[in-house]
Amino acid sequence: MNPTPHTTLSGPPLVGPVAPHLLSRLWHWAEQEPDRPLLAVRDGGEVVTVSAAAFRDRVRAIAAGLVARGVEPGDRIALLSRTSLAWVEADHGILAAAAATVPIYDSSSSSQVERILIDSGAVMVVVETPEQRDLVAAAMSDQHDAPPVLVIAEGGLDELATAGGGTAGGGGNGGGGDDADHLDVVEQRLAELGPEDLATLIYSSGTTGETKGCELTHSNLCHNVRQTVEQAPELFGPGARTLVFLPLAHALGRIQVHTSIDQGVLTAFATGIPELPEELLLFRPTFIVAVPRIFEKVYDGARNRAIDAGRVKIFDRAMDVAVRWSDASQNSRPPLGLRLQHLLFDRLVYRKLRAAFGGELGMAICGGAALSGHLARCFDGMGIAIAQGYGLTEAAPIVSGGPDPAPDHDSVGRAYPATTVAFAEDGEVLISGPQVFHGYWNAPETTARTLVDGWLQTGDLGTATERGDLVITGRKKELIVTAGGKNVVPGALEDRVRAHPLVDQCVVVGDGRPFVAALVFLDHDEVERRLARQETSDGPQTGAAAGAAAAAAAGGTHQVSGADALGNDGFEAELRAEIGAAVATANAAVSRGEAIRAYRIVDDVLSIDNGDLTPTQKLRRHNIGARFAAEIDALYG
Repeated sequence: MNPTPHTTLSGPPLVGPVAPHLLSRLWHWAEQEPDRPLLAVRDGGEVVTVSAAAFRDRVRAIAAGLVARGVEPGDRIALLSRTSLAWVEADHGILAAAAATVPIYDSSSSSQVERILIDSGAVMVVVETPEQRDLVAAAMSDQHDAPPVLVIAEGGLDELATAGGGTAGGGGNGGGGDDADHLDVVEQRLAELGPEDLATLIYSSGTTGETKGCELTHSNLCHNVRQTVEQAPELFGPGARTLVFLPLAHALGRIQVHTSIDQGVLTAFATGIPELPEELLLFRPTFIVAVPRIFEKVYDGARNRAIDAGRVKIFDRAMDVAVRWSDASQNSRPPLGLRLQHLLFDRLVYRKLRAAFGGELGMAICGGAALSGHLARCFDGMGIAIAQGYGLTEAAPIVSGGPDPAPDHDSVGRAYPATTVAFAEDGEVLISGPQVFHGYWNAPETTARTLVDGWLQTGDLGTATERGDLVITGRKKELIVTAGGKNVVPGALEDRVRAHPLVDQCVVVGDGRPFVAALVFLDHDEVERRLARQETSDGPQTGAAAGAAAAAAAGGTHQVSGADALGNDGFEAELRAEIGAAVATANAAVSRGEAIRAYRIVDDVLSIDNGDLTPTQKLRRHNIGARFAAEIDALYG
């Protein structure tokens, strides 16, 4: 498939040098600035930092321990753990042994673990907890050659470090004899480690079929690190700090860590998403990398607090001013009246929201899914610039995005340096660049269909703006074709409906059907908040009654035009009216043939455990279609 010649976006050439492998910059900092604080973790209410030299020594000792266990260059070692400092220690130790890391999401099922371990041929598994060891054992129960398992919580990394010649606490060249030999082997392997050596096998989340292992080399990842540094140099200045909370099994979280270490940025690790609000205050990052749901939750939480305080009109007015400020600031100096309003709301609203992120956050990189342009403008107008980007695991992973003095919040930004983005005749996005992977592990036929004539066939549909930014419009395989032959991209409609605080997920359907329809899944936390407010104003409502109200609202199939007439009063009528308004707002952006003509509020939850979502929260449409077949049929009844 060749790209059309008139629709090509190209980034500038790379200027600076690309590291030969992912360990070279860590060794650089350890030698040039051994005391430089490089990593950080929380210890109660305190921040504990790890110096470059201490981290290098810990990594070297773990690598030597792997050598002592018989790990050879090119071996694959699986890593199943939450985001943590230990994850990064294990990953770098594996890389320093010239092996390749095979990350596994901590939410993975037994069958997914089995598939990855068998397909990758992993010679060892590092897990965080005893429960995860049991998961691996259950997954591999029928395999006679199941790999050994090390448990981080039981001192598995410490055992490796000690066996390799380091200390349990990390660091040092202690030991002698064979231990010293193992450390020498590590240095020898690092000296021989090359750009084209395999660094990781990342198994794609499988929205359209069985997961596949993406082969990413040190060159792929090191190029994407260098591309990020040159695309966004303002992120990595003196005093830069970042907080990592994305899953490190995902390529985006991984490149955040590698780039930060490359630039000597102090990199902290969140304990978990529930602890994120307090840890943002503790670590005070200057930039973060996040998915849209983080910003949606922050916005919704702030608005809910304003409602509870009786100040929602002030909040909504402040957001309107923020959006107008963002738009006006791109082309010229905002007019005096807007500047005065912005100054007022900065004192009343914006300052508090910036404080919730630690008070020093200047830039947020958003990827993984689409963030609404309206919400991006809100944060931009409040003083937190959000740079949307685009990427995929097969591109290690970032293709476009980064800070822009005049951002187009409805796009995913400019092409990365040394990257070319093109479009096939059917609108599919094609990628060429040094970060593009070498292929899928054990899948030459799939590789041949994905890498064609030097172009990565992404499966995404997109367009280019007049000034040369990339816009992603949907997934090629998710394209809905109605019975009348209308082509509909569901993602844009779903994102607009999901932007409403009452909506957790929206699934657009209609392939082969007479019209487009949708299943709407409620945000249960928001429903509970609304019910609690109603109890405060109307008197107590029992938990059973509250549950009945929410369940009642979930029944039936309704044309959007009748949403306002579903009830005359009460919670059910209010909920239906708001969902109807959200659907109507989404429809306003598309043609009549693409609009959602019927929707159903479903009293259920989409989850990873049920197979409805991938670990990165993408919809598994086939699974959802099968699980909710009766509800979908009712839409067309």
